[in-house]
Amino acid sequence: MKSFAQNTLTDFLAALAAPTPAPGGGAAAAVSGATAAALVEMVAGLSLKKSPESADAALQQRTAAQMSAARGELLKFADDDANAYDAFIQAMRLPKIEESEREERGRAMSAAAERAAEIPLQTLCAITSIAEAARLLTGRSLVSAASDLEVALRFARAAGLSAAENVEVNLPFIDNSERRATLANQTTTSVAALERSTQS
Repeated sequence: MKSFAQNTLTDFLAALAAPTPAPGGGAAAAVSGATAAALVEMVAGLSLKKSPESADAALQQRTAAQMSAARGELLKFADDDANAYDAFIQAMRLPKIEESEREERGRAMSAAAERAAEIPLQTLCAITSIAEAARLLTGRSLVSAASDLEVALRFARAAGLSAAENVEVNLPFIDNSERRATLANQTTTSVAALERSTQS
């Protein structure tokens, strides 16, 4: 599959709209998170361009670099999410007539579901970091770009909560209760941090 990072926006939306299981909500969440990162990067860059010697220039420069990296990471997560869900679908399609087949199918589904939960959790954590970076820039960046920063926070909140939804939907298929609980707890912790950073 061609990486979403190499697609045009039109291509990505067409793939998302297609009547196929993937890409789906997880990939959409990752791309939306990348959009939030791009907006924060823009605000940091505009602020630096306007006042390169300001007291907050170091923060703005550091934030711009972080957001550039986050954009690339989240586009990779979009690919990973689509691939993980494809693997889960393939596991579901395994034979299930004989007992041994059912056991093998169950193991394959559990492993695929774990991966399909891990990717949106990574997406959520990355987006939470973006929201925290955006909040740090609030009041410390170009005033005329304040609305762009607010849009970034709104995108981050929606994208992060959407990623969390994609973690939770996969948890029931994971056989290992300890791993299931760990993923659930990490998701809860990251969502709480996201909500703190995106509150108006």
